[in-house]
Amino acid sequence: MSLKVGKSIPVATNFVKSNPAVPVYNGEETMENLYAVIYHIEIGYNKDDEQEVLQYVIVDYKDYSLSEEGKASMLEIANEYCREKNIDGDKNLEIKLLDNEIAENFIEKIFNNMKVIRGLISND
Repeated sequence: MSLKVGKSIPVATNFVKSNPAVPVYNGEETMENLYAVIYHIEIGYNKDDEQEVLQYVIVDYKDYSLSEEGKASMLEIANEYCREKNIDGDKNLEIKLLDNEIAENFIEKIFNNMKVIRGLISND
């Protein structure tokens, strides 16, 4: 295999927005009962002279070995979140379950970087 880096491709995003994380509890709202966290990322971009917004709703849950019924419950929680936030379930929405540690670590790094960037921007 002979890999090489190609020329840069411009990517035009108008904004990347991280909404506040939403905890999901199994029972009372205590830290001991924290079962999952819903992350919501919005990415705005221009397409055919109109602004489009891609939305990612990501559910990070404690158990990595959920049953099909458990996964369906997590997806229903994510859909409930979308209904409460008036997020249309169209082609610009993706709902994902984080079901492995590699994906979880990746998402955590993205959110931490976004916090740093937001802090740098708001300090200017």
